[in-house]
Amino acid sequence: MSGTERIAELERKLAKLAEINRALMGRVERSLDFHGNAFSLFESAIFLDRKVNERTRELTDTMRSLETTNNELNAAIIASHTAQNRLHDAINSMSEGFALFDRDDRLILFNQKFLDYWPSQRERIRAGITYHELLTQSFRRGEIAMAQELAADWIKNRLAERVNVRRGHPARSIHSLRDGRWVQSNDRLSAEGGIASVLTDITDLKRAEREMREQALAERSLHLQATIESMSLGVAVFDAGGMLVHANERFWRLLDLPPVFAMPGATFEEFKAYNRRRGSAALIPEGGERDERCWAGRWFSVKRDRMPDGGFVCTFEDVTVRKEAELALRDSERRIRLVTDAMPAMICYVDAGLVYRFTNRPYREAFAAGRDPVGLHVAQVLAPADYASRKDHMEQALGGRFTTFELNLPGQGRFGIATYVPHIADDGSVIGFFTLIQDITERRRAAKLLAEANEMLERRVAERTASLVTLNETLRSEISERERVSVELQQAKLDAERANLSKTKFLTDASHDLLQPLNAARLFVSSLIEQSLPPQSAALTRKLDNSLSAVEELLGTLLDISKFDAGRVVIEEQVVSLDTILSGLVDEMAPVARARGLDLRMVPTSVFVRTDPRLFRRILQNLVSNAIRYTPRGRILIGVRRAGHLARVTVLDTGVGIPAERMEDIFEEFRRLEQPEGMVNGFGLGLSIVRRIARLLGHQVSVRSGFGQGSAFAVDLPVSTARPSVRPVLPVPPVAPVARVGTRVLVIDNEQAILDGMRSLLEGWSCEVAVARGLSDAMNAAGRQPPDIVLADFHLDRGQTGIEAIGALRRRLGGTVPAALLTADRSVELRQNISSMERCALLYKPVKPAKLRALMTALLDG
Repeated sequence: MSGTERIAELERKLAKLAEINRALMGRVERSLDFHGNAFSLFESAIFLDRKVNERTRELTDTMRSLETTNNELNAAIIASHTAQNRLHDAINSMSEGFALFDRDDRLILFNQKFLDYWPSQRERIRAGITYHELLTQSFRRGEIAMAQELAADWIKNRLAERVNVRRGHPARSIHSLRDGRWVQSNDRLSAEGGIASVLTDITDLKRAEREMREQALAERSLHLQATIESMSLGVAVFDAGGMLVHANERFWRLLDLPPVFAMPGATFEEFKAYNRRRGSAALIPEGGERDERCWAGRWFSVKRDRMPDGGFVCTFEDVTVRKEAELALRDSERRIRLVTDAMPAMICYVDAGLVYRFTNRPYREAFAAGRDPVGLHVAQVLAPADYASRKDHMEQALGGRFTTFELNLPGQGRFGIATYVPHIADDGSVIGFFTLIQDITERRRAAKLLAEANEMLERRVAERTASLVTLNETLRSEISERERVSVELQQAKLDAERANLSKTKFLTDASHDLLQPLNAARLFVSSLIEQSLPPQSAALTRKLDNSLSAVEELLGTLLDISKFDAGRVVIEEQVVSLDTILSGLVDEMAPVARARGLDLRMVPTSVFVRTDPRLFRRILQNLVSNAIRYTPRGRILIGVRRAGHLARVTVLDTGVGIPAERMEDIFEEFRRLEQPEGMVNGFGLGLSIVRRIARLLGHQVSVRSGFGQGSAFAVDLPVSTARPSVRPVLPVPPVAPVARVGTRVLVIDNEQAILDGMRSLLEGWSCEVAVARGLSDAMNAAGRQPPDIVLADFHLDRGQTGIEAIGALRRRLGGTVPAALLTADRSVELRQNISSMERCALLYKPVKPAKLRALMTALLDG
């Protein structure tokens, strides 16, 4: 029980005792009045005295207890005042503002720092003021820096937060004062159910935060400006009023504007007016999508984008190069389409999903009724029967295999031959295939006519032979019929000659018809070569070009023969120097001869002759090529001997010679002598062409030979006393060497032509070249002179490979000699095998000199 309660209890007891004493005294006085008896009065007095004494003692005890309690109460009050003073001192010593509110949210206690946050209400803030009144007066007096229309919502939110605080959830709020200070209020529930609020000045923290934010914004602005300046686009930023905010240097330089238009303060209207005055209205950007416009011969990409604040950004890009490339690409595509549309062959390209990506006009007319099937599936264009017949071939092409087959073309009795060429990507996957379809109806018809003519000729020959046999059997008994038989034989010979002439004419026409689609295909391939194609497509195009070149060479030779027989060759005779023709021929053929170990030489001459230099050089070229082909070892000599008005040019060799009984056979078509092992086979047309050209030019061709003793082919042509016109000789540009002059290179290949070409190419790079046609030759060559680098073909003769040859050479030489494998094999297995070999690289055929040089340099440099 507290001191105050004890004092109150004692006062109640004292009042009760006083009331009892008064009652007793009244009773005594009434007794005296009613009885008047002295004894009774005495007895009453004694009783009253005893009672008074008892009450007096009780009152004295109560007074002593009251005094003790009062002293304790005074001590408690002094301690309470001391604690309150200490609490006030502690609160006032706080650096934060402190305020304590009771359960009814009335102010109980606060410090001076709390008053500092409400300077205009110092006189009004007293104990008992509510938190709501404090906030309301603060807004009325403008203490809190917030719009008046937001005051009610803000006060409502603060009061809601204090309700949550009374539920045990601390709250924190931040607001700014009118004098620029920022205050953070932390509210917590007190032990008596009230709210203790601590107000902290966070102005410095807010200022530092604002400075950091402003610094970050400044740095971001600088970065943005630097980014805009480094852009290849011309950029100009305008505000909502059309005033220029920022523009990079590329903006006014790209559009050829005065620098004033890149300075802040220029307006978009001034920019538009200036462009209209100088006739460049196309450079004025409008809202929407990016536009490409042309001005002063240049193309610009122009765009105007709006910003959230009402401003807009204008961007300008010079796309002249891309536009010109695009126009050139379209023009190239148009030309390719013109070329392919003009070709008699039917051409298309189908992707891996069997969807058409390109077709030429003949293909569309034949299979798509003239409409463009690009984007359609093959099954949607071809008839069901045609699609079913070609499905297996299309799967083979998508599997990476070439396929050729015959098919029926639309129309009565029309036939074609189709070739599917797979399109292989760099990663080895097949992404589509090319289709080339040629109409072979006329070829079949011609072949049928030729077969019928041959059958008729054979039948007539058989009939004539039977007649001759019969005549021979009956000759002795029918002497009188000899004259008639002789006439019939002459007639049969005439018919045979006519048939041969008919065959020659047919060969001429057929060769020409064959060359026509071939020439068109060459045009198509040439157009593709001129384009920028992926490496795999370029390699396929070059292979196709090489194949067409070989076919064209053979057909060209046949056509030349038919032209010679038909007399269609135009002769252009002129005076030429034999020495010039012979020296040029020797320079051309000497590398080929050296590659076969032969010595090709000529005897200088000063004789001038009259002939067609082109055709005469063809004669000598065929004779020298024939000599190289049939001379295993030794030499070939070209000399000139003058005999009167004739000059005899002789080609002598130390070759295998010609048997006497075969001396005339060698000038017939497709007649070839037995060749020693290892010699290159020809078509058997070289000497036939020599005789035809010589006969056409009026030159005499003769041959002397002994079997195993070499041969001498001679051509007689008229000497001229006139001098030919001299043409200036253009200087030959020097060839740059590879990484090191004198690099020893060993080339291994089973094709002599490739060895000759590699020798010529590498010697032009100042290399020392050794060639080998197989593993044994390579081991011998390496034993004579160890190479610095080995270039080997993958597929060699007798099942050997370039990998085996490189491994054997490295074991022989006792080191890891640098090596490169040259092959057309693009299989994954081969690449994996090469990747496991040290200092060994892979180069695909056809080999490009630049790539070969770079690869050799890299391998030699380790």
